[in-house]
Amino acid sequence: MMKQRASRLLALLLTCAMVLAVSVLPAAASGSSPESTGRADKLASLGLFQGTDQGYQLDNTPTRIQGLVMLIRLLGLEDEALAHDEITPFTDLGWGKSYVAYAYENGLTQGTGGATFSPNSALNAKSYVTFLLRALGYDDAAGDFSWGDVLSFAAAKGLMTADAAGKLTSATLNRGDMVDLSYAALTCELKDGSQTLAERLAADGVFSQSAGESAGVLGSGAGWTYTYTPYDNSTVTYAKKTLAGVTAHVLTVNTGNSRVHVKTALVNNTVGATASFQDIVSSSGALAVINGNFFASYDAFKVPIGHVMVNGDLKYGNSGVSSLGIYADGSVAIGRPGIFTRLDTTGGSSWSIYEVNTTNQGPDFSVLYTPAFGKSVSITAAGSVMTVSGGVITAYQSVAPGAAVSIPSDGYVAFMGAGFTSTNYYDTPVIGEAVTKTYYLKTDNGEPFSMENLVGMISGGPRLVQDGAIVTTLEPGFQEDRFTTATSPRTAVGINGQGKLLLVSVPGGATTQQMRELMLGLGCVDAFNLDGGASCGMYYNGQYLATPGRNLTVTLQVSVS
Repeated sequence: MMKQRASRLLALLLTCAMVLAVSVLPAAASGSSPESTGRADKLASLGLFQGTDQGYQLDNTPTRIQGLVMLIRLLGLEDEALAHDEITPFTDLGWGKSYVAYAYENGLTQGTGGATFSPNSALNAKSYVTFLLRALGYDDAAGDFSWGDVLSFAAAKGLMTADAAGKLTSATLNRGDMVDLSYAALTCELKDGSQTLAERLAADGVFSQSAGESAGVLGSGAGWTYTYTPYDNSTVTYAKKTLAGVTAHVLTVNTGNSRVHVKTALVNNTVGATASFQDIVSSSGALAVINGNFFASYDAFKVPIGHVMVNGDLKYGNSGVSSLGIYADGSVAIGRPGIFTRLDTTGGSSWSIYEVNTTNQGPDFSVLYTPAFGKSVSITAAGSVMTVSGGVITAYQSVAPGAAVSIPSDGYVAFMGAGFTSTNYYDTPVIGEAVTKTYYLKTDNGEPFSMENLVGMISGGPRLVQDGAIVTTLEPGFQEDRFTTATSPRTAVGINGQGKLLLVSVPGGATTQQMRELMLGLGCVDAFNLDGGASCGMYYNGQYLATPGRNLTVTLQVSVS
């Protein structure tokens, strides 16, 4: 049945004598967004799309052979094509030879002249939309549409918006666009109005009804119209710029590109551990690395200042300073979050822990100690300690200054000062109860900073730019001359109006006011200083643009896959 129905469609196509007329255009990206990747996953689940040995490569311009294969799959004819072993006159075939042979024998292509098919030549939007309209049963040879109006005709049939039709006239098609257009075609009605293309493929057994529903092309709510949205496929760019009287190294990171990965790194995943910048860079494998948080560089225990989150785990939590948040979808945000940790038990008890891995053990404090702090924690104030191992409370004890408490490798301990535990609403932990740990914002800080899907954080100060305007208010801890009026090497991080992350290093030195003007001049809508002075470090693509004079503990690293 599948072959009979597919053959009837093929007979219609034979009257078209399809020739893959294409032109080679410069590479550009428009449909390689994360949403396009999701649609590629859905098409792959239906057996209608495959990636390359390097993934989907949605940024790339599709080739003639890729477009032909996609058409054959959308017609449900792949099995017939793969079984085809006829000889063609083309001498330039490699991968996909059977598809081309099948198409040639059935009049779907005549090649590009002579003995060539040019399988790797670029495919443009008009050519591919012509494929899709033919798959829907429209016949350009019979006058349904013409080469000149193919895109506007497709828009009239609901395959794409009129705006997209206008833009695709001159835009370069990429594999992401090919995926999006194919996905939209699946929910378009065939020319005879009997069913959609997806319904026809399901009836022919190309994929099941349930698979089609899971992919969103069958059932209630199915239907999607292609909309052209220019997509920036840049990754990391470097520029040396002079603004506000200073010269800066500027890395612009397109975190909206799924190939770009930004993360926080803590040396050895251990609070207070340090290493040379060169060692950090060489072990990271990253394209770009800059220094992160201020830290107690002159103390024996070199703890950071502010929040440090690595892979969703808060390694150090100390609220009150500006922070950069990195989210699982690649987006970034800047705010001044007050972050607490909530511990909830199956028995209904709950505790709010104020800080993570700090040494602030006052009577009214609560601090969480994880393996990132070390194997044990020294107690400096009277209170109580709850030990959690494997998600279960395993011990609860009163402690006094001078005591040492072991930190389980698969859990944590929570120190709660005597004032904290003496309140009438304090719940005494029950050994054996299971505990869940959740990070949350103590209060809404009025900025676009959320804990949902947060995977990384670094902190610093003072704030330089907020909501597109210079900030002159100095946070506590950043009011000394070395943070403000002194000229010093500085590192800053910002987010521009396009949502891109800017990493900036001024190894020649700048005042805080110059950094404000610099970051604003670079287009930042939010920005703050990271550590500077002898900690100022920036590496990019094999070059050390700023080399620290001391070992570091926290860095921000950017990789491109």
